[in-house]
Amino acid sequence: MATLSYPLVCWQLDDTSVCGILLGTDFQVIERNARRVKAALAETLQRERERDGYVPEPDIDNARLKLVHVPVNLAHRTEKGSFPVPRATDFHVAAVFGENEEDGYAKCYLPWLDQSFYYYDDAQLPVLIEHYTRECLDGLSPEAAQRFLMPAAPWLDQIDVRRDDKTTNRQHVPRHLREAHAQLDAVADRLPETGARRGLHVFPEVAWEQGALSDEIAERLARGGNLLLVGEPGVGKSVVILEAIRKAHRLTAARDAPPTFWRSHAERLVGRAKYLGEWQALCDQTVEWLDMSNGLLWVTDFVNLLQIGGESPEESMAAYLLPALRRGTLRLIGEANPSELEIARQRLPGFIDCFETLRLPEMDSVRARRVLDLFAGHARNTLSIEIERPALDTGYRLLGRYVRYDSFPGKAVRFFGDCVREAIAGQTGIVTEAAAIAHFAKSTGLPESFLRDDQPLDDRQVHGFFAQKLFGQDAAIGHLKDVVYLFKAGLNDPAKPIATLLFAGPTGVGKTAAAKALARYFFGAGGGADPLFRIDMSEFQHAFQIARLIGSGKRPGKLVEHVRRQPFSVVLLDEIEKADASVFDLLLTVLDEGRLRDSRGRMTDFRSTVIVMTTNLGVRHSASLGFGEPALSDGAVHDIRQFFRPEFFNRIDRVVPFAPLSRTAIEAIAVQELQAIAQREGLARRGVRLNFSPEVVAFVADKGFSPKYGARPLQRAVEQHVVTAVARAMFGPVADGACLEVRLVDGAVVAGPG
Repeated sequence: MATLSYPLVCWQLDDTSVCGILLGTDFQVIERNARRVKAALAETLQRERERDGYVPEPDIDNARLKLVHVPVNLAHRTEKGSFPVPRATDFHVAAVFGENEEDGYAKCYLPWLDQSFYYYDDAQLPVLIEHYTRECLDGLSPEAAQRFLMPAAPWLDQIDVRRDDKTTNRQHVPRHLREAHAQLDAVADRLPETGARRGLHVFPEVAWEQGALSDEIAERLARGGNLLLVGEPGVGKSVVILEAIRKAHRLTAARDAPPTFWRSHAERLVGRAKYLGEWQALCDQTVEWLDMSNGLLWVTDFVNLLQIGGESPEESMAAYLLPALRRGTLRLIGEANPSELEIARQRLPGFIDCFETLRLPEMDSVRARRVLDLFAGHARNTLSIEIERPALDTGYRLLGRYVRYDSFPGKAVRFFGDCVREAIAGQTGIVTEAAAIAHFAKSTGLPESFLRDDQPLDDRQVHGFFAQKLFGQDAAIGHLKDVVYLFKAGLNDPAKPIATLLFAGPTGVGKTAAAKALARYFFGAGGGADPLFRIDMSEFQHAFQIARLIGSGKRPGKLVEHVRRQPFSVVLLDEIEKADASVFDLLLTVLDEGRLRDSRGRMTDFRSTVIVMTTNLGVRHSASLGFGEPALSDGAVHDIRQFFRPEFFNRIDRVVPFAPLSRTAIEAIAVQELQAIAQREGLARRGVRLNFSPEVVAFVADKGFSPKYGARPLQRAVEQHVVTAVARAMFGPVADGACLEVRLVDGAVVAGPG
């Protein structure tokens, strides 16, 4: 007959008593010696089997004992408050751990602290032991913590009892439950994670500094009902729920019919639907399987329950599942941010009323920094990657100042997680301050001159950068430099976009080129996607077209989709005056608060963007459209103010004037366009160089300038007259590395060897 081996951990309390704790059960005893401890616990197990008809199986096989030293921060408590002990107190913690070979999970017990947890990888064990120890002991007074001091070094033993297969075993799953679990496996993930999925996590999914909240949620889950956790992005909603599910699993494991926990998302639940109306049947099946399994379903994209299904919230999955929620045959747990909760409550209040809501605020700086310290300890102990203290300090400062669309501690853990992965890939073994700054610049596109306080901006360098991109626009360059200096000094309003600018002037004078230059200067350090996002506002001349900006139904809007994907960018709204008035109403909150709520109720953050709008308003007040006219006359400014409503115009940080181009500016642009020809593939491959005579430059400037369209026709003139001549010359005998002379002959551009 098979036997069951229960791990037993014992301490010698004094000369006449030994304490024994039988892991995986609630049984512990104090006797005169270890032999009597084992006998008493074996007798207790036998008595429980005879009384209740079953013997609980042990949680782990091949148990091992490990002693860990954990520094704990204690505090003296008086009537005036709590005062931290200056130095950390070193606690000796006994940990018993092992795997359940049959079910494929791993578990660790801290018996003297009355704590236990599941883990995914042996490498994560040290940091998890430290986490649960500190969660239990941090902040206690020395007097209260004294009872957790182990009296002596423990030892590990075991108790073997016979396994009677005729008795009822709570861990034996009936056939109908196995079938229900198999069906649920197709649309959801079983929690806590076990088996092969344990190795998928490089970093521990632990709710650091949220132990009290995860305990509260676990107790609510164990009691029953539906729960909705509400908090801003990055505060740790997902990891708190995951930790609470682990604890709820432990709390309910001894029940006759313990609940099961599952994780999925709205689209996965109905992803197998092939024809109209099938998704309702899939929902019914899922509810039935969950009810059979006493299951609780965690929907990670809670708000999407109101979007998937029919065209309106009343026809959505949420509305369809509402009767099952009210009957109690379906239990859900979800997460949402405050704006999503508000939208959901407005659209389907009965659905939200079925949930008990719990708020999760953003961590204060002290707790967020402790989370970073714990993360750094995990990286050091389990991954052999050292994160230097200056790197932690600088990364925290940069994230707090520049990354406003996310909250602590989530954004810090993700950022340093990426830094650690880079260190692992590069085999450097360390994350330095310079490496953290370089990674931040790469991920945001912000240049290091913005990120380092010890690197002041050079006015000549800044002016030279914009002067190489804009010709004849000294006033506009001055405004762009002011935007750069305000941002570098940290004096821009943190509750608004970095800057909201209105570029005003005639067509073809460099407004779009200025937006490109601004995007490259602010966000061009990342080397990834183009940091400029352009929208032609002439495509939004009717109110119904606003859905293309913010989305409708399941389709995201182009503006919202871009900013959510690339929050550090320049958004160019070209020819803003052509948009419908409803677009201006939409942009009021963007310009004033840096936020925009889309059709799905999600809040998109624009506070890391530069908003640039262009307009041709006021051009009619210019005396002429020739070379070198003033930038903006008083009449032009009056036209702009008259067109925009005061509440919209007053939200614009500055109007940047663009003057008609001078003859010198046109020739400078012509030289730039001509020099760009040599970079084309046909010439660069063969190393052929071009030399342009002054007459050619003047000819292109004359042909390429239009009083009506400014420098817009310049590229067309270069293509028609110069590129065509160079192409003809390339059909002749031109050696690799040769230099072609491009000159004007009888009023026509010709090219040939010098």
